[in-house]
Amino acid sequence: MKILLISHGDLAAGMCSTLQNFFGADNVYSACVTQENGTADLMDKAREYLDQWQGEQVVICSDLKGGSANQAALALLERPDTFLISGMNLSLVLQLQMEDHVDADTIHDLMANAKEDMVLVNELLQAQSDDDDE
Repeated sequence: MKILLISHGDLAAGMCSTLQNFFGADNVYSACVTQENGTADLMDKAREYLDQWQGEQVVICSDLKGGSANQAALALLERPDTFLISGMNLSLVLQLQMEDHVDADTIHDLMANAKEDMVLVNELLQAQSDDDDE
């Protein structure tokens, strides 16, 4: 399975670099919307990857639901065995890159886990402090 991260600016490239350098991910790639060429650069790079990945499952993760990167990627869903997830975070992509193959149920589980990683740390610290006071 290949994972393609797409975003505005360098967000996807940064997440890809983090996953490769810190977690050894070898199945994560990126394509980005640029200010100069808009979604054209993203789509050129994405199509280049997809041409290389014939027969492989692909999960595309975008930064923003309804954003230009996500909207452009809708056209890529014509490709068989391709999923598009919006609202990516590092937790989600880290979990995804450890999978060999996914289906919609697996993706929903991974997204639920990733959502749980989003917390207001102030409240966690306060709850922990309250527990210590008891």
